[in-house]
Amino acid sequence: MSAAGEVPSQVVTEDLTGTCWRDDLWLAAFGLHHGTVLDYFSLSPFYDPACANERGFLAGKPRGQPPAVGEGVEYLLADSQPPHLFILRKLYRHAGGAITTLAFYYILDGSIYQAPSLQAALLARMQRCMFSLKAAFRDMQRDLAPLSLATSQQHEQSALERELAAGREVRRVLTPADKEQQQRVEANIRHVLRQFPLPVPAALMEPGAAAGGGGAALKTELQPSPAAPAAAGARSAAARGAVMSAAASHGA
Repeated sequence: MSAAGEVPSQVVTEDLTGTCWRDDLWLAAFGLHHGTVLDYFSLSPFYDPACANERGFLAGKPRGQPPAVGEGVEYLLADSQPPHLFILRKLYRHAGGAITTLAFYYILDGSIYQAPSLQAALLARMQRCMFSLKAAFRDMQRDLAPLSLATSQQHEQSALERELAAGREVRRVLTPADKEQQQRVEANIRHVLRQFPLPVPAALMEPGAAAGGGGAALKTELQPSPAAPAAAGARSAAARGAVMSAAASHGA
């Protein structure tokens, strides 16, 4: 015997709020109404076979009419909107007639669910609200605090400038696709150079060869001049540009 209003410790209601149960064959054979809803519910994992409804059924009574005397677990039809919705109440009846509600279950279009507790429902709503609030504050911080974003960008830029000022080479990390593209461009350049060799600059030719006589002999010695490096650099850049243009047209 338990004290008034106290449920015995051996009576445990398992949390099955994430479980859904359904039997289409039974529904097709018997249908779902007030007279069969408890029989259908008794097949589900939510049903306690030690309840008063089952004891009354073994005594020859319908499961929907459990004995109103004694102590134990009962299932009652709390509300309904047939044939779509049936709400069942699991309760514990004490010896003195007091009743303690243990859980609620509902049958929606033939599928049985356990209704979550008020605490679980409120906790889920609060967590959803907190997620939305955090997202809203992040958007507000991005819109209303542009100085912090500018400061972070300036810090990154100053770090790059310090690297360059220190003489360090800022290398770009090449991906496999970049390396493949680079190799393809180099192969195109070599192919174009084999088909269209660069002409020898006149400065490297002997005076007689440049005038059309004496063969194509090259100068063995060149007197360095102050303008020679600049001219050579200009010619090298022009030649490289021509090669790149030819490589691009060949690749296309």
